Amino acid sequence: MWGQYHPISYKSRIKERFLKIAGISLSFKDTIWWGLGLYLSTRMSQFVPRIGSDWLYSRIHYGIPFAVCLYLCYAKHTGTNLPVWRYYAGIIKLRLRKRIYQYRKGGS
Repeated sequence: MWGQYHPISYKSRIKERFLKIAGISLSFKDTIWWGLGLYLSTRMSQFVPRIGSDWLYSRIHYGIPFAVCLYLCYAKHTGTNLPVWRYYAGIIKLRLRKRIYQYRKGGS
C-alpha cells in the first residue's frame, strides 16, 4: 500500500542524563527530588537537635527527609504503575475537591 503512512509512537525507555554524581546518573526530575531532600535535611538539622553524643548515630535522623524524597522519586504504586508522588497527589486532590451534592427537595 504505497503512500499510506502509519505512525509508530516512539517510546524510549532511556532516561535523559542531567547530572552525574559519583557514577550515578540523574535525570532532571531525580535532581529536583534529591535537591529537595537535601534541602529539607539541612533545614531539619537547623531546628531539630542531635540525639545523644555519638558522632554518627546522633545525626542519623537527619536523613529521614532525604529518604522520604528518594522513596517519592523512585517508588511506583503497584496497582496503577504511577509514581508514588503522583498517586498521593491525586488522592489528596480527590479528597480536597469541591463536592456538589444533588438532591431533590420534597417527597419523591
